[in-house]
Amino acid sequence: MKDKKTIKTIVVEDDQISMKLLKEFLKKFPFIQIIAEATSFSEAEAALHKYKDFELLITDIDLQGANALDLIKYVNPVTNILFTTSFSEFAVKAFEYNTIDYILKPISFDRLEKALARIKVNEDDVIDEAIEEKGLIGTGRLSIDNMILMNINNEMKFIKIKDINFIEAKGNYTTVSMVDGIVFTTYGLIKVWEDKLPQDDFFRIHRSTIVNLHNVQKIEKGTYDTGILYLKGVAEPFEVSRNYFSIIKNKFKLTANLFH
Repeated sequence: MKDKKTIKTIVVEDDQISMKLLKEFLKKFPFIQIIAEATSFSEAEAALHKYKDFELLITDIDLQGANALDLIKYVNPVTNILFTTSFSEFAVKAFEYNTIDYILKPISFDRLEKALARIKVNEDDVIDEAIEEKGLIGTGRLSIDNMILMNINNEMKFIKIKDINFIEAKGNYTTVSMVDGIVFTTYGLIKVWEDKLPQDDFFRIHRSTIVNLHNVQKIEKGTYDTGILYLKGVAEPFEVSRNYFSIIKNKFKLTANLFH
């Protein structure tokens, strides 16, 4: 295995036992270099200000009543972030700020290994080929009941996957429209969303559009084997391209006769 770039890491954990266990696990990964430790929100804030060139932040979400999400504003958008927590009600899978994973305590070595396998040193490279070769990098696909952490108007907010109505591609950005009418823009290709969203609940109907299938009111046959899809809460219908219309009919056991 070829040499790997060392990843400068800041670890934030307010529980002494969890911190000790985490540090012991991290020793097994030679590419991880811990440059700072913090056991409280204030210590973490100071470390983030002091070390500007760190590349990985591993942090508990609940820091003695303070919320580690409020630290994100000090983190470079390209910095990898790994969240840990004792609370299972949130499945944090952020698409922005390079959030690589969410680990529920108690942390196991195998679970940490899978998370660290997702670290990107650049757009095309994974930090540890040995981990990658073990096949430990999963699809990271969300479920309909998950929540994700997004940067909306410069605020980190949780949104429910089931509350996403549709997503549209805008060049290198995507526009996310929620069922309550909230619309926000994220950086990244629509393919990222397609690979993350649950396949049984969301479907790509065009190269630039993904819709929530639970909100589809009806699909009519268009011209030249295309479709016309009507989505709840949206006045204008969506075009379903010929290729995706064919996939929809096959996926959901539909036949062309239903659209005559």
